[in-house]
Amino acid sequence: MKNFGLFLIIVIAFGPISHAQVTSKLDKQIKKKKTYSEDVIDEVYGITMYEKLNPMLDGDSTRMCSGYACNGWVTDKYDNGNIIHKGYYVDGQLKVYKNFYPDGTLEREFKGVNTFSALSKLFYPSGTIKSEVKYVEATPMVWSDYYENGQLEYYEEYHKSFDYHIAKRSYYKDGKPESLFEMVNKKKLEYTQNDFYSAGAKKLEGVLIYDKKIYDYRKIGTWKFYTESGSVEKKESF
Repeated sequence: MKNFGLFLIIVIAFGPISHAQVTSKLDKQIKKKKTYSEDVIDEVYGITMYEKLNPMLDGDSTRMCSGYACNGWVTDKYDNGNIIHKGYYVDGQLKVYKNFYPDGTLEREFKGVNTFSALSKLFYPSGTIKSEVKYVEATPMVWSDYYENGQLEYYEEYHKSFDYHIAKRSYYKDGKPESLFEMVNKKKLEYTQNDFYSAGAKKLEGVLIYDKKIYDYRKIGTWKFYTESGSVEKKESF
């Protein structure tokens, strides 16, 4: 009876406590998980905010979960409720993850191949592939970029030493070659360079070698430069 009397005093003094008031207090105590708007997507580079958590991309940040470094799968969402990121963390750093556009289309995926290498794929909002990169010890070894129509735009491949290229190739949007830089002699580290006009005619041709003394490519022999009609415009000797 004493407790009931105390309850009556509280009710009289402060008024009845409604269900809405209790719910409001609980809501304030429960920390809501952050969601993201479409503004986090860069028009050119896409969703890059998680790369600082990826040691294979030279990221050195640590993600915290409830005061501790995240371990296991973590999922983030957009304001609309769709998933923006699902990643597997070890000691707060990313090992495998996928990011998504607001409509659920895959934006990128990253996965480790082994301790030293990993593969990354990026996609346009339409779902077509945008780029594909093989990383070795946080450095891109093989890189391919694509136009949104699916045509290869650029290809670059380094030797495993990362001192020199195996090839560099670029293409016009219709698939015609724009520039072809390719190794033709592994022992001499010799390359050919062929550039083209957009209509397909050759623009220039020549030979280079990789000079280990200067850590750079050096032109050798005779280089030819062409007009769009196909005639030789000039020659240069190196």
